[in-house]
Amino acid sequence: MKDRFLQRFIFILSCLLLLVPGPLMARQLPLPEPLQLLPAQDPAKVELGKALFFDRRLSGDGTISCAVCHVPDEAYADGRKISAAYPTNKHWRHTIGLLNVGYLDTFFWDGRSKGLEQQAQGPIHSSFEMNLNPRYLVAKLREIPEYQQLFEQAWGGGVTLERIVGSLSAFERTLLITDAPFDRYLKGQKDALSADAQQGMAIFYGKRGNCAQCHSGSLLTDEKFYNLGVAELPELSSDPQHRSTRNFFLGEMGVESMDRDPGHYAVTHKKGDIGAFRTPPLRQVEQTGPYMHNGSFASLAEVIEFFNQGGGYDPDKTERLKPLGLSAGEKLALEAFLNSLTGTYQPVHAPPPPGY
Repeated sequence: MKDRFLQRFIFILSCLLLLVPGPLMARQLPLPEPLQLLPAQDPAKVELGKALFFDRRLSGDGTISCAVCHVPDEAYADGRKISAAYPTNKHWRHTIGLLNVGYLDTFFWDGRSKGLEQQAQGPIHSSFEMNLNPRYLVAKLREIPEYQQLFEQAWGGGVTLERIVGSLSAFERTLLITDAPFDRYLKGQKDALSADAQQGMAIFYGKRGNCAQCHSGSLLTDEKFYNLGVAELPELSSDPQHRSTRNFFLGEMGVESMDRDPGHYAVTHKKGDIGAFRTPPLRQVEQTGPYMHNGSFASLAEVIEFFNQGGGYDPDKTERLKPLGLSAGEKLALEAFLNSLTGTYQPVHAPPPPGY
């Protein structure tokens, strides 16, 4: 009788720990600190940056703005497998979302920019993105009285390239998500996550999934670079427009043409970095598909299965990736946790372009 009672007690206790992992279980996991708010930005610089962000005159032919590829309703990504490009050109990488970008230190899939201001300038002069000489942009904006007034109000002076990218960066630093269910959980609201999401969190931060070895910290990224064995998309290899864009970019980076995207190697020129890409932040990941640097996977379920299989095939793949052997239920729980990283962000609408 006593043995039967003990067995029932252990069974009930096990169910409670599985379904409602409370503070005791949470303390056993290497959870990050809650994401803290960034310092407030100067409102005049933010308003100027917002006007510039949506202004198509920042492109060579007046058809492309920052918001064409970083769409507010798409979590400032664009929902495409491969990013949009300047007319008659084709890109070869997936657009990265901008939410919480102000917390990052490294930018682009290959890490070629080390600051938000430097990143903001890159697409403007890129031949296959916005295709506008930055000096010409300055000259254009100086001829628009409304912009002259906005720059004077924000900076106490006229239009310069440094003030253009500074304004864009000030606006982008206001694109924040800090109220996801995971944030509320980290702040002590233990019912903010469903039982499935808590099980997925245990997998994510535990040895079962070991995801946090790379997706660490409050942004869920270590901002380092890894070769995951993601396969090249056939269309990127077969289409001459995709190939020409990539080969032009590699030439600009001082790298020989390749039949693959070299990733971080284009920046470092180190063989060990071939095929390595920056660990992406995971906040709002539910809304920023397709996934990987080339948009290979349409859904989070596909991404989870990719890692469950130990990644793809590449002789230079990181040794960190091993098959996980997750059950169907565990994969669903992991997806539920990833969905808990989705929060709300302030809707932003395109303002009337200054000077029209």
